[in-house]
Amino acid sequence: MIIDAYAHVFPDPLIDALLAVRPSPELLGLRQQSPYLRDAERRLAYLDRVGIDRQVLVLARPPVWLGLPRTSVHRLTRIANDSIAGFCAAHPDRFIGVGVLPVVDEVMIQELERLRTELGLKGVLIFSNVEGQPVDDPSMWPLYARCEAVGLPIWIHPQHAPLHDWIRRDLLDRMVAWPFDTTLAMLRLVLGGVFDRHPGLKVVTHHMGGMVPYYASRIEAFADDMVEEYGRLGMAEPSRRGRGPVLAHLRRFYNDSVSNGSPAALRCALDFFGPGHILFGTDFPFGPDHGERWPVDELEVIRAADLPTADRERILAGNAVELLGRGGG
Repeated sequence: MIIDAYAHVFPDPLIDALLAVRPSPELLGLRQQSPYLRDAERRLAYLDRVGIDRQVLVLARPPVWLGLPRTSVHRLTRIANDSIAGFCAAHPDRFIGVGVLPVVDEVMIQELERLRTELGLKGVLIFSNVEGQPVDDPSMWPLYARCEAVGLPIWIHPQHAPLHDWIRRDLLDRMVAWPFDTTLAMLRLVLGGVFDRHPGLKVVTHHMGGMVPYYASRIEAFADDMVEEYGRLGMAEPSRRGRGPVLAHLRRFYNDSVSNGSPAALRCALDFFGPGHILFGTDFPFGPDHGERWPVDELEVIRAADLPTADRERILAGNAVELLGRGGG
């Protein structure tokens, strides 16, 4: 079995609802991009062709939520989760739905209960920053407590962050700023003490854990020594609440295998996270050829990797089944 644990969807009812509130290039581009985002039957034909049995469907394009009034976010989030659930319900043997919470407040905690109980969604998506606030902001803690209590995994998708105005030139925002913001989110969860308080929390990152595998030693050095030293010099604001070893906490994340076909990147991630915390993922249907190229690239890299058969099977499906419980089998 092969389970794609990080694929994207954006159903038509949500596009229509968002366009009625605030048209944007992000939204208008969705109608011009890959038809797989909205067409379940065409998607299934492609999955059959390349040999992918199931997909975990996560909402695409986080920037569409930026700047919306909170009341609009509340209403549109319900439409988003209804749309994802409906897309999956038509083919429950092939699609596993993950709901979305673009912001977190009391209304959204109620929506969390609805998406998992009434809609039957198997996880929840949050963004790497929430309206510019870090993911260890106090507003986020009720979400982590509830997800840990009910065993609901959290997917994190990078979001635009307040950076230079020129960061969007040549897609630098998506090319490198998104993996960077994922890295920031992972570190805020660790340094902010979220995993210390909620050791049972399960979190899935995009793009193979961002910069973490490559910069692990630098992260460890700064977390253990440099922050305190720079603080004494008045050049840093030490605020760490997490108590455990930073790298041990970082290895608790689950991470998709999206490397854009890089064997070296996969090996780096495997060396750091281990085969039990890598999930086959594709970013489908983004990328060349209406999204058809990257899933094939990722499959080829995993199949060609020097791995024991059991580890390869864990990456391709077993880890996702374990993470999702009965919904992944």
